[in-house]
Amino acid sequence: MKKTDKNIIMITAGGFGQRFGTDVPKQYIQLNGRPVISYVIEACKKSKAADAILVVADPAYHAALQETYGVDTAVSGPELNITKRNGFDYIREHSSCEKLVVAEAVRPTLEPDVLDETFRLLDEYDAVACARKITDSLGHYGEWVVNRANYYTLNPPEGFRFALLDKYFRPDSVYTESIQQLPDTSRVYLNFDVPYFDKITYPEDLVKAEAIMQWKEAHEK
Repeated sequence: MKKTDKNIIMITAGGFGQRFGTDVPKQYIQLNGRPVISYVIEACKKSKAADAILVVADPAYHAALQETYGVDTAVSGPELNITKRNGFDYIREHSSCEKLVVAEAVRPTLEPDVLDETFRLLDEYDAVACARKITDSLGHYGEWVVNRANYYTLNPPEGFRFALLDKYFRPDSVYTESIQQLPDTSRVYLNFDVPYFDKITYPEDLVKAEAIMQWKEAHEK
């Protein structure tokens, strides 16, 4: 990463994968013969807009990440928001970041076109969130009738004007998405016109991801 770099992709890779049930963090589990994180890094490297890629991970994996993929690394924390804060501090110190896209190491079906579209939208907006409409029936404790059209889910990647995010982000926040910490006056774009990049959380998610990746590889040839 150089002081002249303005468009940065940051990959959060600090999770321990306790729900996955293995000793190896799930981002390093093999998916069709490759670590899960390798697919995410590959998508980021194919981005035409990104100047640099930062992976925020356990220091035990830094050397391998740097040597294998040629990415910058920063130290992750015990919780996601601490990991993010560490990454933002590294970016502020080592670059002239104007636009930041945050991705997760455990979403291997990430596509580079979505990363580039997020960077493009940041020309007009303060932040961009990938969103998904709720298609299942939605319940709420104490009432049966809930209009699901009033709700949506948020998932990475997220994009930000870095100066704004850096100013307002707090690692002790209870919010799970960084975009929720921005001021109400922020210009936020919800991008529903993107695929949903499933997260590897449980062992059965790996089976699903393997099938998706095999399908994609077969149709890209």
